[in-house]
Amino acid sequence: MIFAPEENADALDRLIVHDAAENAPNVPGDILVLDDRSGALTAWACGWIEGRSRVFVRSVSRAHAAEARAAARRRGELNDRLLIAGDDSPALDLGSFLTEHNFSGSLALGRLPKSLAALEENARFLARHAHTMDREMTLVLGGATKHMTRSMNDALRAGFGEVRGLRGKGKFRSLYASAPGESVAPPPARRSAWSSGELVAYGGVFSGAKADRGGEALARAATTRIATATERGLAPLRVLDLGCGNGMLSLAMCETAARGGGKLSLTATDIDLDAVRSTRATLTPYSGQPGIDVRVAWDDAAAGEPSESADLVLLNPPFHDGTRVDATLVEPLVESALRLLKPGGELLLVHNSHLRYRALLDRRFATTREVSRNRTFTVLSAMKERPTREL
Repeated sequence: MIFAPEENADALDRLIVHDAAENAPNVPGDILVLDDRSGALTAWACGWIEGRSRVFVRSVSRAHAAEARAAARRRGELNDRLLIAGDDSPALDLGSFLTEHNFSGSLALGRLPKSLAALEENARFLARHAHTMDREMTLVLGGATKHMTRSMNDALRAGFGEVRGLRGKGKFRSLYASAPGESVAPPPARRSAWSSGELVAYGGVFSGAKADRGGEALARAATTRIATATERGLAPLRVLDLGCGNGMLSLAMCETAARGGGKLSLTATDIDLDAVRSTRATLTPYSGQPGIDVRVAWDDAAAGEPSESADLVLLNPPFHDGTRVDATLVEPLVESALRLLKPGGELLLVHNSHLRYRALLDRRFATTREVSRNRTFTVLSAMKERPTREL
């Protein structure tokens, strides 16, 4: 089948579908698409399937998942047979997603994740499902050659007996995996103890199951707000953890509220599906606990949250887009924080000290002050309007 490219398709998309088509089984059945950034891979899969076969999509990015659906709609393709993990299905991990909807295909394609943990997790889930369904499985994942390592082959071998690199083109190459193993163990959660409790990580979530130092600096500032509100007997603070990662900030807030007998209304959001899985697991001890209301949502910059709904927004922003440093990634998150905060609400933001985000907050907020600073990290407080009192 000739690949009719989406407008946003790039050279890597073209290579992946070329390699998938060359290596696809004769009767592909359902097709699984992983981490489709432009929607081009999903659009190709929709055009490739036959009969009543379906296209399954699992993109960890909420924005990429939305683009995949938009690409299918632009082509008028099979919207009734397009299933997106976390959107059309409550299942967030790949294994549950495939099992819940009885995936019956033999082909998976997509982009290589930058995390080896995410790659190995996908390999294990796919191999286990293929063995359960008694089917062969072909996996084709592409990436930039300069970012590929032999460790990626090892990660794929956790689920597949045959792993090899395909012929590259330009700056890109695909990895091919087949022959799923018969006794593949499920991917385990990574866990580690932290001062506020146990952190749990799945897939490629930022920082894995470890607390990152910037987050710890932000947690120290944020927990004082909870402690003060509890001491004063104030109504539950409405806190938004914007970009929750493995849930360490949310965990610290819950632990502080519970220890002091206070109340807390916490919403944690992240664009990353594995972050949502991780935060939900991390916060399990506080699920249903009296006085603590917790909700975790897969969302792009908390776009689905109502305006002026938060007393306090916590932000530990990314500054990498894949492997590329991009200090502008914070800007839409700061705009979201401004929208989400009620009048008099506060944003607490941590950043690498050399990035100098103070000027950005000064332009958008009524007042900004430095809470803490060292050679590595700076914590800033920004108020939506001049406060009449401080927590």
